[in-house]
Order: sequence, then C-alpha cells, then structure tokens
Amino acid sequence: MSEPKNGLVLGRFQPFHLGHLEYVEAARSHCRRLFVGITNPDPESRVPSGADPKRSLAENNPFTFAERRTMIEESLWDLGWTGRDFAIVPAPILQADRLLHYLPRPAETTVYMTIYDAWGEQKVEFMSKLGYQVEVLWRRDDDSRVASGTQIRTLLTSGDDWRVTSGDDWRALVPGAVARLLGESNFLAS
Repeated sequence: MSEPKNGLVLGRFQPFHLGHLEYVEAARSHCRRLFVGITNPDPESRVPSGADPKRSLAENNPFTFAERRTMIEESLWDLGWTGRDFAIVPAPILQADRLLHYLPRPAETTVYMTIYDAWGEQKVEFMSKLGYQVEVLWRRDDDSRVASGTQIRTLLTSGDDWRVTSGDDWRALVPGAVARLLGESNFLAS
C-alpha cells in the first residue's frame, strides 16, 4: 500500500512536549506531508467534551494559537523539517462545520491518533464520522505518557500567573526549542 498523500495529527499542544514530538514524528513516517492540527485554537472553539471536560477550561489552554504554532514550527525545524514536510492549521475539534474548512480533504488524508483515554477514543469516532481514514499509532495507558501538558503547566506556573518559574524540571519534558521559547520573558502573556 502506498503512503498517504497527507497525514493529520491533532492536539492542543499546551505546551508542545516530548510526547507530542514522538507522536508527530511517528505520524510523519507514514505520509508525504503532515498537517498538525492545533485544537482549541481560540476561546470560541473550546467545546466541552464529556470524555474530557477539563480540556476546554481557560486555565488548561494558556497558550495562544500563535504561541503553540511557534513551539511546533521551531521544534520541527530543529529536526531539519521544511515547509514541504508539514503545515500547521487550526483544528476546532468537535465543530465539524468549522473544522472541515481548515483540514485537508478526507479522501486524501489519513488521521493518525494515539489513544490514552476516552477522549482519544472520542476523537477517533468523530474523525471517522467526518469521512477520514483513521490509523491508531498506539494505545497506552495514561501512566505510560512520555510527558503530560498538565504536569508541565503545573511546573511552569505559580498560581494564576503564567510565567516560567525558577525550576528547571519542566525543561526535560519539552523539545529544546520549546524550552528556549518558554524561557523568553516576552513569549508568555504577562
């Protein structure tokens, strides 16, 4: 079977971490061009999900679309990827009427998923109903995650004030480009 023209991965990437990088690299090995869909790209697109109601909360979505796009771009550029290898698009997941305007057409795209929980299963079902071929790269329990955005956000914050704290523990959980960006005082909203 020939490799699909387009691949698609989906995630909030709050922030982009080593688990996300593993996912993106695995998906890219199966297609000619990878679309990285950033879910919850704006506050209006944060639709609550019964499978994971916390994913739509403002405190779990501190980084803007532009900040997340920059984290992903710089991480992939550090690996030598070019514009021919990937594109980053908004992906207002669970809003089919909007989502299909941003993604490549289902007939020429395979969606690559990783399953850790009920939310992953819900995404597989949702994307399949939209007509996409879905390939599950792996199923792991939540304890097998390489990194967790929740864990990293906790390490990065002090109360409700989003700024990088003095601890360096979080740096081991993100690509070098993300560590550099998060270390820049002007990268995070004040």
